[in-house]
Amino acid sequence: MEKIEIFRKKIDKIDDKITDLLNTRAKIVIEIGILKKKLNMNMHQPQREKEILERLKKRSVILKGISFEAIWKEIINACRII
Repeated sequence: MEKIEIFRKKIDKIDDKITDLLNTRAKIVIEIGILKKKLNMNMHQPQREKEILERLKKRSVILKGISFEAIWKEIINACRII
């Protein structure tokens, strides 16, 4: 049981880092949105999202396929609505 708690604490630290990184990503997305408005660019760019997904799928070692893509699509969608 003690070993499980050690692993859970490690997961908590990782989750905190992921949350911090998601917040950082969202801040950058906001900045990109501001620039796109100034440049009269289309906010939604499906080709860019596809590029992101394809690049990240190549990096994933353990999470694969539909699960990995679903996670990233949700992150992208969450950033799109801020």
